[in-house]
Amino acid sequence: MNLTETQKEIVDTAGNVIVRASAGTGKTHTMVAKIAKEIKENRDHRVIAAITFTIKAAREIKDRLFVDITGHFINTNNSFAIEEVIRPFMKDAYGCQFDCDMTTDYSLRFNNYNKGLTCISEDCTLGTYEDSKKNFIFELALKILERSEVARLYLQSKYFKIYVDEYQDCDTTMNEFFMYLTDSLNIDLFIVGDDKQSLYTWRGAKPEAFKSILTNENFKSFFMGDNFRSNKQIQNYSNLLFEETSKLYDEQANLENIILLTCTKEDWFKKIENFWDENKSSALLRFTNLEAEQAAEVLCSHDMDFRFIPKPPIEDISNEARWIYNAIAHFLIVDNYSVFDFIYDIPSGTENDSKLKSKLQKHLHTIEANVANNIQFNENVSKLFKSLGYEAQPEDLLALYETISTKKYVDAFASDDVKHRTMTFHSSKGLQFDQVILFVEDYNLRDEVSFYNHYVATTRAKSKLIFISIKSSYETERFYQNITKRLEKSELSLEKLVTIIR
Repeated sequence: MNLTETQKEIVDTAGNVIVRASAGTGKTHTMVAKIAKEIKENRDHRVIAAITFTIKAAREIKDRLFVDITGHFINTNNSFAIEEVIRPFMKDAYGCQFDCDMTTDYSLRFNNYNKGLTCISEDCTLGTYEDSKKNFIFELALKILERSEVARLYLQSKYFKIYVDEYQDCDTTMNEFFMYLTDSLNIDLFIVGDDKQSLYTWRGAKPEAFKSILTNENFKSFFMGDNFRSNKQIQNYSNLLFEETSKLYDEQANLENIILLTCTKEDWFKKIENFWDENKSSALLRFTNLEAEQAAEVLCSHDMDFRFIPKPPIEDISNEARWIYNAIAHFLIVDNYSVFDFIYDIPSGTENDSKLKSKLQKHLHTIEANVANNIQFNENVSKLFKSLGYEAQPEDLLALYETISTKKYVDAFASDDVKHRTMTFHSSKGLQFDQVILFVEDYNLRDEVSFYNHYVATTRAKSKLIFISIKSSYETERFYQNITKRLEKSELSLEKLVTIIR
């Protein structure tokens, strides 16, 4: 994909930059192009950090970069705070009692900052707050920077630019940390996000923090609104959900790409058949996993081959070794996942260690050869853990074995091969499908959070969007009331945007 004029300007702009990128506008493509350009043009010893919320997103950035990224930090938010600030400078900031080989276990919870420090000094374990909206990792990292001159000098001498993806999902403490990097340490930031796609306010995400930077005089602000994913009718509908993008509305005579079906709980699947194309990829998105699973059962029982994509048990592992369980599962399930990918996923980064490669190959092939024997499997996995300096926990081994031996969880690792699926709209973020089916009762639109959810769900669709409207549902009625109010601000109605089948 070539760069648009706006994307070129973003790539060429130096200093602090914030980009508000609507769904499907190529934000990752733009950020990768900017990273590659600035790595090539850098003339000193310093490097960049590209920080994301998930390992998967970090891998995507690495895979897209065709420049030498040796020495550059491309990983998750927590990895940056822990590996670049907390572990190396905890002792300098807080004293010799914190000179320990620190592990991470997010199942270890406490209710105040001092108890978190006690867990580190006494148990050498980095935990998290009981309140999921509070962020101990970044609070600790920020305090270390404030207390340790060595830590500040280290970051200043190492990094010339830090890129932060999905900034709308940052909480208040994360925002304070990143603003400290630029305001106090003079490290340039490149921030990209979209407050309309904030799905994690329930765990403390503050899209308001992202919006506040848009008017920060120290940042150059850009807007990317050209959607390369969805057709124009779907773009129109999603853009009209928010005032700042409503001006992008472009009236369309053909409304066949968004269908609203008025149904009952007993006949909704029958009505879909007249508008759904089984030859094109599709996703039915629901609010909960249970609703998604039940929808798949109904559709399959009526010869519509939809498959529910569940969350594998290893996703609930919260300690620092979770990446190993995930890597083992990928090695056993995904055909093209090799020992090199395993090394690629090691948080400390040892991809050039040939001795580690040989050791890993031996362990992984032994695990693979004994996968049918649960006891032998657990023993071999435990040996691999010990070789990497970790200890496997019994309950986590159980979760791993259930993940790799249960078909529905195996499907989650090969979901790209599933043509028609059901899942939650939270799980769909970052994905795209030819057709998307939504129940309007999942979006009462009574607050901005519900509008964010609805925006993310609708913008997963490329060519067709099917709304299911269940009669006599209270939440359905709330949807109609609130979408009508929102559209009236643009002097439009639902009837002018979608085809309604009663």
